[in-house]
Amino acid sequence: MHYDLLMRKPKLTIIVFTLITLVIAVNAIHIEITSDVELYMPSDQPSVIVLNEIRHQWPVDTLMIYLSGENLSSVSHLKEMNAMEEAINPTRDDSDNVIYTTSIASLVRDTNANLPFGKDKIPDNQKYADFLMKLIPDEIKYKLISHDDKNAVIIVTTKKDVNADELLNEKIYPLSESAEGFKAVPTGLVTMYTETVHWIMDRIYGVGMLSLLLIVLVLFAFHRDIKTVFIAISPVIYAVVLTFGTLGMMDTKFPPTVVAVLPLLASLGVAYALHMVNYFMELKMPPMEAIKKTINNTGKAVFLSTITTLVGFVSLLSSSMPPISSMGIAFLIGVLYSFIATMILVPAMLLVMKPSKKYVLEWKSLANLTKYRKHIILLIVIVSIASVSTIPKISIESSVWKMMPQKMESNVLMHEYSTKFHAGQSGVIYVDSGKKDGLLEPTLLEKIDELEKIINVGVENTTVYSITDILKKMNFGRLPQTKEEAATLFEKIPEKYRRMMIDGNNNSKTLLYVDSPIMPLKETKRSVNSINQVIAQYNRELNGYGKIYNITGIAALTVELNQMLMSQQMNFTFISLFLVYLCLLLVFRSFRYATLTMTPIILLLIWEPALLVLLNVPLNISTITVVSIAIGVGIDFAVHITERVREEIENKSGLQAIKIALTRKTPSLAEATIALIGGGIPIVLMEYEMITQFITLALFMLTVSCIGSILVLASIYSLKNGKIIEKWK
Repeated sequence: MHYDLLMRKPKLTIIVFTLITLVIAVNAIHIEITSDVELYMPSDQPSVIVLNEIRHQWPVDTLMIYLSGENLSSVSHLKEMNAMEEAINPTRDDSDNVIYTTSIASLVRDTNANLPFGKDKIPDNQKYADFLMKLIPDEIKYKLISHDDKNAVIIVTTKKDVNADELLNEKIYPLSESAEGFKAVPTGLVTMYTETVHWIMDRIYGVGMLSLLLIVLVLFAFHRDIKTVFIAISPVIYAVVLTFGTLGMMDTKFPPTVVAVLPLLASLGVAYALHMVNYFMELKMPPMEAIKKTINNTGKAVFLSTITTLVGFVSLLSSSMPPISSMGIAFLIGVLYSFIATMILVPAMLLVMKPSKKYVLEWKSLANLTKYRKHIILLIVIVSIASVSTIPKISIESSVWKMMPQKMESNVLMHEYSTKFHAGQSGVIYVDSGKKDGLLEPTLLEKIDELEKIINVGVENTTVYSITDILKKMNFGRLPQTKEEAATLFEKIPEKYRRMMIDGNNNSKTLLYVDSPIMPLKETKRSVNSINQVIAQYNRELNGYGKIYNITGIAALTVELNQMLMSQQMNFTFISLFLVYLCLLLVFRSFRYATLTMTPIILLLIWEPALLVLLNVPLNISTITVVSIAIGVGIDFAVHITERVREEIENKSGLQAIKIALTRKTPSLAEATIALIGGGIPIVLMEYEMITQFITLALFMLTVSCIGSILVLASIYSLKNGKIIEKWK
């Protein structure tokens, strides 16, 4: 009844739907994309809890300006660095979202200001400047300037919610470009997070157009009719536009892999449209009657596959990682729009455009698959055993550095900084004495100093510096022996160090800064665990002088994130399988058909380890979602074959039913899969490794799902020449 109203005026239906789409589409520019690793972590994770506690007292979010030149410790270069810092943070308060800046220049200036006859400025005399640099602890100095004086950094500490685009465009980029004595390039995590978004947005339109072109070429190769191609591609365009417009209206941050929605929606939109168009082409009756029958028959199968796909993606909503659950939302919205666009546009366009060629796609040779069911089953068993044997070889690694484009200049420079400064994977250790002036206790200071020494000596590739380094530099290499001596020294600590390490004038809390180079996950995990073991030992020795919290920061977050990956994948798999199977039971109302339709998906999951190993793709925060995608989208192939078998078996033999399903449904499935491959391949041109890994695994899994569904169901439904399914009528 409702469709009669829509089809009575198909042109008006298309116009109204287009207007609605345009209204929603304008919001696409507001979509928020981020690669911030911290956002992947649940708020109840230990590292996140400690990090948020630290943020109440200290800002710990930074960007960096990486400097390259000759003799950067010269007075002229120090003055230029200092001028850049003053321009970045002229008010020295929080009003501009910059809390403070740090460089070798500002430490020289602060050290000068703190001397009895010093001045708050960079000295003009080079020898005096060199003397001041010697007063800066080496542990801190050589995190800001290299030993050969050819590289240095200016660290800009910001608020967590800083408008990074505004800060970079109004201050950091202009100042970097105007540097005269050295080359200055912004890097650091805040910069990299921001530039990653620009990297994606600068390429997404070109990639999207190329994907669309390849999909059109695939469709034209199958149908040889431009009208049919236009009808099939229209739901894709509308669904993509509607999806990103809706995502832009949401107050949610999405991971970079959200761009992978494009080829997946292309696959679904094309598949749904092709099933409708190809079935319409089969019918030899007036257009309106053919449309009604197409909606009642194939429309039902499309609806069923939509439901199973939606249910498959629901598992992503269960993720404790916010960006993963937001990806689930993006896929759910996209699938729903693909269905709506298909069911509204395709019937209306078939009536309006009236394709000139009623070309029926049939691959009759595929009916012969029913003769080789034993060979197919043997092949499946062999492949499954081989895949299971590869499970120990699966790589599980998700690094913040690999979550961003590897060729992006800020990422390249961050790795250069890591190599030269033996730093980059930063962290902090939080110490709370529990009382005002608790840091003045000599015993606590001694324990902090001992902790630092053990980590520096005993933990490979890790360096720590703390307030004790400052105190020893000020006190002829020794720590204060009494509270009174400590109080006197604390009053003389330069402001820059105080802001970095001490909680104002309370003197009750401090931070130890931990640095290590960018390392593989195995080494990072070993470093973090070793540090935490040392901390546990010293907590037992403090005897009421306070508490030392486990390390937090990039390294700790990375380790915790990777520990969650496998359990998350298992959760997604179980929930997706259970919900999809339940959905099939409810729709088919047949335990047998539901179970057999699930078989190709079960086998796909068994084959996934082999694909991960063969493609050299690690299990990371992007690829763990592929299982849900493979289940959600891959089940479509099996659903359409089963539904066609159920339709044909009403008046044909079991063997005839499976043969017709294979010959007439397989072309649509193959066409949709090839279109998916064509639409997905251009994503590689984004030169974004994490997204490339995601789309590569997704394309292979969905291709295997298509082939597997055809082979598996052909062999199962044709058992005993189809006599088994004849009994299920």
